Amino acid sequence: MRTDTIRRATTVLWIKQGRERSIVMKTVTYNIIVVLLVTLTLGFAAEMAMAGEEGSSIKNVLLDNDRVKVVENIRHPGTKVPMHSHKAYIAYFFGPCKMKFDFPDGKTVVKDIPAGKLVWSDGVTHAAEVLGNTDLHTLHIEFKK
Repeated sequence: MRTDTIRRATTVLWIKQGRERSIVMKTVTYNIIVVLLVTLTLGFAAEMAMAGEEGSSIKNVLLDNDRVKVVENIRHPGTKVPMHSHKAYIAYFFGPCKMKFDFPDGKTVVKDIPAGKLVWSDGVTHAAEVLGNTDLHTLHIEFKK
């Protein structure tokens, strides 16, 4: 009888320990999931906060001196750039994109720009918006003189 009692007590203890381990594992798993969700939510919120006017853009100034400014631009679909002016420039488009340009006189132009397009401009004042579902990726060389 004594062995039976010890066996039952051992079994009960083993079952309790198993339940406790199960509860601990569930709690740890729950906490990990909560941390991951909070991290993802904060990351998404930060990205959305950056998706404003210039926030969804990457602007890398490669060269800037008294004669020329060379900038690599990456603008994501939906990016809107307010009215601004350029002096004479050359722009090279690395990939295809769709752009909308608004001009001070109220004129609007939508352009499908192919990859590899090289553009010369004597200078312009415009607002721009990236349409479609591909990034605008350009090398923009603006002449200062």
